[in-house]
Parts: sequence; C-alpha cells; structure tokens
Amino acid sequence: MKKISILLGAIVLTGLSYGAQLELKGGFEPWRETNNSYVGLEEGWSLGGEVLYNSITRPFDYGFGAEWKSELKADNASGDGTDAFPIYLTGKYGIGDDLFYLVGRAGWTLYDDSDMEEGFYGAAGIGKSFGKFSVEALYESIDVNNTSKMYSKERVSLASLKFGYRFGENKRDVITQEAKENARLEYEKAVKEAEELKLLKLAEAREAKLEKYKSLIVASGYTANVTTADMVDPSLIEEMKADLAGEEGVLVVSGYTDNSGATDHNEEISLQRAENVGKLLEEKLENENIDVIYEGLGETNFLNENKTLEEREANRRVEVEFISK
Repeated sequence: MKKISILLGAIVLTGLSYGAQLELKGGFEPWRETNNSYVGLEEGWSLGGEVLYNSITRPFDYGFGAEWKSELKADNASGDGTDAFPIYLTGKYGIGDDLFYLVGRAGWTLYDDSDMEEGFYGAAGIGKSFGKFSVEALYESIDVNNTSKMYSKERVSLASLKFGYRFGENKRDVITQEAKENARLEYEKAVKEAEELKLLKLAEAREAKLEKYKSLIVASGYTANVTTADMVDPSLIEEMKADLAGEEGVLVVSGYTDNSGATDHNEEISLQRAENVGKLLEEKLENENIDVIYEGLGETNFLNENKTLEEREANRRVEVEFISK
C-alpha cells in the first residue's frame, strides 16, 4: 500500500498545484480472468484517482492516474493473491453533446508480490457524466509477466464498473458559462438599446406629430359676425382624433377677428367662435384626458396686413394649440 499511497499523494498535490480537476474513483470488477479463459479469477474492487486537464476547444480531457486493485486470486486457489497498482495516462473524448464519452488508458502495472513482474496496462470503454459524478464501464488488461505478449495467457483481462466524483471546475464548462453569460448580457444590451431606440423614435415621431398642433388653423374664412363651427373640416377632426388619441393635456382653442368693428364686439365674436369650435372638438375627439379651453383674442395676431377683403377674411379664424402634460 505504500506505493499507491505515494502515487495518490502525488496525484492530489499535482492537481492542486496546477489547478486541474481531481477525480476520485471507486469501482467493482465482476469479471476477471486470464486471456482465453486459461484461469478464472475472483471478482474484485478498485480505488484510485486521476488528475484531469481540460481542452478548451474540444470536448477532450486528458491526464494521468493511479489505481489500487484488490487481490488477483484464482478461483478456489489457496493463499493470498496480489494487489495490483496500475499507473497510467488517460484521455476522455465527449460524444454527442455530452451524451457519453470514450475512455482510453495506457500505463504500467506495479505489484505487491515480488513474484509478479511489472508490465503494460491498458483500458478502453465508455462513460457518462452527471454533473460532478461519473460512471464508466471499462475493459482492462494488465500484464502479470513482463515477458508476456499482448494476448498471452499470462495477461489478465477485467471488466469493471467505476464511479467517480470530480473536484474543481472544468475549464471548458467555465468558458462555456462565461460565453453564455456574455451572450446573455450582449443580448440584454441589444434589447435595451433597441428598446431605447424604439422609444426615441416614438418620442421623435410623437414630437413631430404634435408639432403641427402648436398653432393649427382649424377654421377660417368666416363671414363677419358669423360664429358657427361649420367652417371646420370633418376630415381634419378625424385626423386630430387619431393624432391625439392616448394623449393627455390641454387643447387651447383661440378665436380671432379682423379689425372691423368695435374692439369689445370683436373680442366677443372671437370668443363665441372659439367656444363653438371647442365644443365640437371636445365632442368629436372623445378623449377625457384632454381639457378643452376657449379664448377670444379678437383683432390680434393678424396673419397679414389686414387691408384687403381677402386678408380680413383670412384673419377671421380659429386656431388650436395642444399642450401635453
């Protein structure tokens, strides 16, 4: 046991020193026999550990390990058998997006029994990871005589089932998680930027839409002293209804006259024009979040020199201004 203790200690120290993963294993070997069934052996157990390094670009882990195998003893044989201590290089290659992985081992076998000759050790099989846990099914071959050939009766074949637990982070998984996290952050950033751009465009579109309601003439060409709302174009009301739907604020309706007649009379006429148009708009817009107020500004804010009949007619008008909250 001194040999395996030294080897396992070296594995642990190496793993900790270089930041590799350390996997401890325990297994059961229900089938043991020499090649060609020359001699059957009793079933046995194994304990060991591996230091594993992770390839970044491929689903490949590689490293080295050591294992203790319980007594190799022939069926119905008297006396004790011998413990075996394989030390080996190992590689594991993932198949099918972590569906399973292939396992390969190659190394050398040490023995407690001085009568046994150290020799080649090899193994192949498949495994499956469940987070930090793993299960592997292996076919193993160990040399019991350094002079034996690969398929000699002096080699021992084993079928084993091994259970492992890994310590440390798989660098490939860490990088994958970092990539996923970065991708998630980039996606959230892109979504946020898209939302901000969308909101900006909506704000610009809304601002452009409401710009025309800063001083919009909704009725003009009044005959002197006429105050009805008949001059308002129904299509303009529908356009205002669509533009101001969902808006909240104040709609100021201002009436104007030319400079014919008394100033007080003109102010009264302009107020009546504003009130009649305002009531019509308030009814047609159907927006309870918009307050409509009226004002009569009389003979002010002329659009022209107010000298000809046509100029005076243009000045007899009603304008609206929307002030959003």
